[in-house]
Amino acid sequence: MTYDERPLISDLLSEHSLAIEAVREGILADNIGQDLHNKANNSKLYDEIWILRFILSHKSNVKAATKAALETMKFREERKLNELGDLRHRIKNFGDASEDNSSIEWLSPEHEIYNTHCDKHATLNFMPDTDRGIIEIVNVDMVDMREIAKDMSKESLGEIYLHDNESRFQVLDCVTRRTGRLTKYIKLFDMSGMKLSKISHDYIRKDAAASKVTEDFYPQFLGMICVLNCPGWISVLWKMTRPLFPKRVAEKMDFFPPVPKMGKLKEGSLKPILRYISEENLPKRFGGKNNEWPLPPTGKIFANKD
Repeated sequence: MTYDERPLISDLLSEHSLAIEAVREGILADNIGQDLHNKANNSKLYDEIWILRFILSHKSNVKAATKAALETMKFREERKLNELGDLRHRIKNFGDASEDNSSIEWLSPEHEIYNTHCDKHATLNFMPDTDRGIIEIVNVDMVDMREIAKDMSKESLGEIYLHDNESRFQVLDCVTRRTGRLTKYIKLFDMSGMKLSKISHDYIRKDAAASKVTEDFYPQFLGMICVLNCPGWISVLWKMTRPLFPKRVAEKMDFFPPVPKMGKLKEGSLKPILRYISEENLPKRFGGKNNEWPLPPTGKIFANKD
């Protein structure tokens, strides 16, 4: 079972055609924007579908969308993101010693450091349906927040998130164009076995600060953040930490009780998640029917593609 409600790109382009053209004109009216738009193959990257994402994120406010698009273009130029090439084959898991995962090159040195503080299957990036988005699963109890907070700065975490976002965005953009449906990714935090005493507020502050840096540069990217198998204390923690996160991120958070407590309401409870992944592909531990565990890295799918 699935509730695939992804809108058609053709419908969105038609509906927002005037706004898209207005943003394009705003970009080209800006001296730096025009230079960046016309540089190398950038005009193919900064096309109507790329502009559409900013229009949607800024609720058809042309001025705000134009400003955000220009800032993104400048950021991408500063970080030379358009020169990185295809990164899809380098999306791998943290805490995964399997041959499939080990054969994939880390996206950055910071990823390698982060991985030393991850236990078995800490973070899994998998793509069970190549016509849908990436599913990221974070087994929170397997991530040593305290050691990461001691060992890594918010800038180091920012490097991880930037390269993760860029590689995932490449996947989502490809799927969006191939299927004709606006495709996003979903993040699942599994709180099974996690104790409040293992939470590091220093880590959460760094994580939130690092996330804010690139959040605006990847519009219409993250669909939802699901916190699964929630313990009783999660509401208190969320009340304390919510102000640290960007408003748009906080609004995408949803909390779910352990599967056994869902009872007969399971199907209705899981409906938000099933908008992004079918029940057949959702791992059984989260209420789905997929018995496979651990899950293969997304990079494996793109390992032999040009």
